[in-house]
Amino acid sequence: MSTQRRSVENKSMLDIMKPQLITGIRYSVVYFIALLYWELLLRTQTGFEDMSWFFLLFIPAEAAFLGTLNGWFRRKGNRIALPVIMLIPFAFYVAQLVYYRIFGSMFSISMIGMGADAMEDFGWALKDTIKDSFWWIILCLVPVFAAIVYAFISPKRNFKKYSPLMHFVSLLKTVVLWVLAVLFLLPFGTGSTSPYAAYSSTKIDTDTASSRLGVLTNSLVEVYHSVFGGKDTGGDDLTLDIPNGSDSQIPQIDFSPNNINKINFNTLSSLTDDSGKKELCAYFASQTGTNKNEYTGKLKDYNLIYICAESFSKWAIDPVVTPTLYKMSQGGVVLNNYYNSYKNTTTNGEFSFMTGLWPDVSRDADSNSSSGSFTQSQDKYLPYVLGNAFESLGVKTYAYHNFRGYYYSREDTHPNLGYTNLRFMGGENGMRFTTSWPSSDLEMMEQSIDDYINNPRFHAYYMTFSGHGPYSSANPIAVRNLKTVQQIVKDRNLPDNAVYYLAANYELEKAMTYLLRRLRDAGKINNTLIVLTGDHYPYYLNSNSLDALAGYDVGSNFQMYESACIMYCEGMETVKTDVPCCNIDILPTTFNLLGIEYDSRMLPGVDVFSSNDHMAILYNKSFVTDKVKYNATNGKAEWQGTADLMTEQAKQEYIDYYSSIVDNRYAVSLKLMKEDFFRFVYDNIN
Repeated sequence: MSTQRRSVENKSMLDIMKPQLITGIRYSVVYFIALLYWELLLRTQTGFEDMSWFFLLFIPAEAAFLGTLNGWFRRKGNRIALPVIMLIPFAFYVAQLVYYRIFGSMFSISMIGMGADAMEDFGWALKDTIKDSFWWIILCLVPVFAAIVYAFISPKRNFKKYSPLMHFVSLLKTVVLWVLAVLFLLPFGTGSTSPYAAYSSTKIDTDTASSRLGVLTNSLVEVYHSVFGGKDTGGDDLTLDIPNGSDSQIPQIDFSPNNINKINFNTLSSLTDDSGKKELCAYFASQTGTNKNEYTGKLKDYNLIYICAESFSKWAIDPVVTPTLYKMSQGGVVLNNYYNSYKNTTTNGEFSFMTGLWPDVSRDADSNSSSGSFTQSQDKYLPYVLGNAFESLGVKTYAYHNFRGYYYSREDTHPNLGYTNLRFMGGENGMRFTTSWPSSDLEMMEQSIDDYINNPRFHAYYMTFSGHGPYSSANPIAVRNLKTVQQIVKDRNLPDNAVYYLAANYELEKAMTYLLRRLRDAGKINNTLIVLTGDHYPYYLNSNSLDALAGYDVGSNFQMYESACIMYCEGMETVKTDVPCCNIDILPTTFNLLGIEYDSRMLPGVDVFSSNDHMAILYNKSFVTDKVKYNATNGKAEWQGTADLMTEQAKQEYIDYYSSIVDNRYAVSLKLMKEDFFRFVYDNIN
């Protein structure tokens, strides 16, 4: 009798679970179609060029999980829950869409601490972007409307809330589908460019991971790493057998290593039990660094004005519109093959330009930091930055920015860079401007130059603001210069967006014209080096305007990152170089020109005048050498120069070799900060 009763009970449980399973599967299919639709819709904005089909693997697990949420409701509540739950991924994808249309990249969970600043200072952009994206947002709503329709025409079953067993089965189904998706990645390799690395590596950037895994999948992985941390499987270990290249010898020129002899990494390694510091010591001991060259100390004892210009690029330089910038770009040191490594986010480009290190742009970045690697560096010892280097020589240092000091925490980070005299917008010692977003570079220069120009020697750093988007009538600086620029370019048939971009940068042109005049009047023009480059690509410049300014189809690959770095000193014989270089190479090049002592083994960037291997590296680990442009996002290589003489095997070995160098330079930068390694070195050699 008891056996028969148990049989009836078991049958009853199966009868209860069967309709729940069927309904759950149906809802999961609905969510699957919706997620696939949103992923593909977002790709129409970001481009299909680098799209990987592996993102399809994870959608079943994500859809299954969303389907299980319906199990918390019954009957009518369950039907209402379907479109309500659908609003969750809808909000996520709309947020990513709007963020991409403002900044040109996907939103990283690791940088969520910047959200408050972004909302406060980009509110106008958010409003305009939502307005411009109205029809895209309507398209995003299609699955929500479809869910409403489906919920009320689907078969009317007596759907009860899931039993505890059914909850377990549903969650188990989600876990199994996710694990199977991960396992399916393994046969395709585990190297740094593999889909598995996109899933497992903590050092991959958000855009690359999103293109391989899907936007939602990557964000879920980033949430996991943000909450629990992650064990990296690639890109964090240093490879000790990657050489730096070698320098030839020319008589009567000092070609000794640009290193500090008293730094012995083998000795330093014996002084610590910390595994991270030991790894760095072993790596640096294996490096030869760069050698001195004919340009070492060529500008010794010169003044330095170092400028990180908002959204500056080579397309802001025009011989007619911006003649001063054009003159500066053609004199001094001319870098014909310079790339700006970053798509957006000022703090990353500024960090590289000032420290010669790579910022942490990975999913493992410190999510508690509101300003990325710069904030993380504020309590670290940084001897190889220009402010501290000049201070050690007894030279007064100054830093200026025509916006608030709290933004990106500059009032906290820049004193650690050696700038004891800081001035921002407002405050007791602040500057005053006629506009606030953006504000005038010329007004900043006019209010600051008298602080230092009469000093025997000086170093001043500027972070400009006038070049910030939008490039439209919403930009008061661009409007201020619009009529002047329109008159100059009236015969060129440029799109309005391009004209506004030139008008915004015309304020930088006026600032540089004023700066050169004041230096000339003070008799300092011939012993002052001015270094100027952009923080990132001008992401508010649309593709039509970019093509119009460039005079050719730029596209979205390497040509988009081609930029300009001005290294101008009036009276200096012009020297041009075609070596590929990028943001992190400017600091060691400046050190070398000024003859400032540094140990080149510990800076990932390379002095452009050395005869070492040279490369321009982008934020996503793509790179350019004299032989190849390698896209790390999709693994495609554009061969050039003498590469046609190489075999296919030699080409692959070449890619692997330089990929290892790139991985090392990223890993070194992050470990130097994490370990406070410069402090360890200098505490133990003095």
